[in-house]
Amino acid sequence: MEEIKIRAQNLIFNIIVTSSHNKYPKKSYHLDYERNEYRQYDLIKLVRDTVIFFALTNDELSKITAETLAKLQKRAWGRISNRPAAMKGDYGELLLFLILESFYPARKLITKVRLRSSLGDEIKGYDCAHFSIDAGEISLWLGEAKFHQSFSTAIAQVILSINDHISDKKLKDELSILESNNTELTESDRVLIEDYFNSGISLDKMKFKIPILITYDSATIQSHTEVCKEFQDQLNAELDNKYSIIDGKSFVIKPNLELHFILLPLKTVKYIKDELEKIELANK
Repeated sequence: MEEIKIRAQNLIFNIIVTSSHNKYPKKSYHLDYERNEYRQYDLIKLVRDTVIFFALTNDELSKITAETLAKLQKRAWGRISNRPAAMKGDYGELLLFLILESFYPARKLITKVRLRSSLGDEIKGYDCAHFSIDAGEISLWLGEAKFHQSFSTAIAQVILSINDHISDKKLKDELSILESNNTELTESDRVLIEDYFNSGISLDKMKFKIPILITYDSATIQSHTEVCKEFQDQLNAELDNKYSIIDGKSFVIKPNLELHFILLPLKTVKYIKDELEKIELANK
């Protein structure tokens, strides 16, 4: 996974947005250009190579050798949903996993695709389950991914899913999954997390971070061929507008729960989905 992180950090860049819209924490990322082409195909290849880390358990990953690699790659792709690319949530979940692993202090708690009941179904509940430890305090990262062409469609779905998922019932349902011996951790982390879940801690005292990935087709990216000052100024203005829309939405947030919005404007989301579907079909 370290090689994947290095590749991600050489392809995906944080853009600091000058904005007065700071109701919810937000970070934005963009790709760069190469030979006047936005590096979307490099992102496709990076997501392709991330599948084994996303879909295999730590135990399965430990068994990868030159002889077993092809078999385990096929197993990983076999866990990706069979739904059409336009309806499939897995690609967005893969992208969220990649960003969390590469740019945030969050580590995978569970391989959620392993828990799906049918390849025709989406993963129930949150799209990812990670955790972080800061000064001995555990935070659970329960994420959502909206891999869409339209920002307005994405944010409309965010409102529906987040307001539903942050209810006490849904949080308790998610915790019951994580507590059921499904976590995949090093021995020291496993003891720490199991002790945490078994401590009887109140839901009110648990710390939750909800990373929300939103992609969309960007007019700024489509009208440029390089990262220049004009590109940066226009993308800043575009993202500031998105920030104002996000801050205008209402979420019923408990004090121990934080929403973290992650924006990734792209050139053509459909192209990325279509190419990933081709790769998926070739690997199943």
